[in-house]
Amino acid sequence: MHRDQNLAAVSGRITLAALISIISVAGFALGGGETEEEQTRIIISGSSNLHPFVAAWADAFSKSSESTVFSIDSEGTSEGLADLLSGRAQIAMASRSMNEEERLAAARARLDIRETVVARMGIAVIVAKGNPIGSMTIGDLAEVFSEPDTNWQTYGGPDHPITVVRKDSGWSPGFFRDRIMEGRDFTSTAIVVDSKEAVVAEVGSRPWAIGFTGMPEAIPALDRVALVRIVSDTSNSEATYALSRPLYLYSIEGTRSIEPFLAYTVGPEAQEMIVETGFYPADQSDAVAE
Repeated sequence: MHRDQNLAAVSGRITLAALISIISVAGFALGGGETEEEQTRIIISGSSNLHPFVAAWADAFSKSSESTVFSIDSEGTSEGLADLLSGRAQIAMASRSMNEEERLAAARARLDIRETVVARMGIAVIVAKGNPIGSMTIGDLAEVFSEPDTNWQTYGGPDHPITVVRKDSGWSPGFFRDRIMEGRDFTSTAIVVDSKEAVVAEVGSRPWAIGFTGMPEAIPALDRVALVRIVSDTSNSEATYALSRPLYLYSIEGTRSIEPFLAYTVGPEAQEMIVETGFYPADQSDAVAE
């Protein structure tokens, strides 16, 4: 009887030790190392214009910080800012600054908004390959894009009528009109197309055409079109082939989980990557002083 009791006690200790061991192993498997709970998930939403380089940043950042997981959705600037203000995203990609309505919504929700300029989008003035005009003043461009029946001869070129090509809508026509044309309307004789790529196609196929498009669309087409240098007394000599507008990442101040990534986006490695996607670094000067 005494012997059986000792065996039972030993058996009980073994069972308890085994149980503790099992719990320890399970705890390591579930809680040791990196767990789903310990991962930093950053949800980014907004403008498709920023998607190429933000996705590249996220991929590079993830390789150095394996605990960070990104989800990127590019449905548009307004949608991204709405996601940020509602808490559905930690970062909004925006190709414009927040408007008054969005800032009022943030104020009502007592959200302290952080605005980070992370890149610049260039708008290039283009002509067909072979056009001898290499540069134009801002005043000349304003005249060409607003007046009917202009001729290249007026601007130092051959005696040929100028064909203006422009995109129908979007931020680029409004931006060009504000920055170059001082608010004047586009000429009624312009060929109107529905995309920046279509502007390139039209200008490239018409020997005496002129248009403006995104620099990311112009650069791959330099076998068909040429960039026009924009002449201005306030120009930076390295930036005069394009107008540019800032591109933003918006976030809520004090969101600690995204701080390392935001710091990375304005650092030298990330800014160098922008050039590879056809955009400009955040500190690039514009052809026209802002």
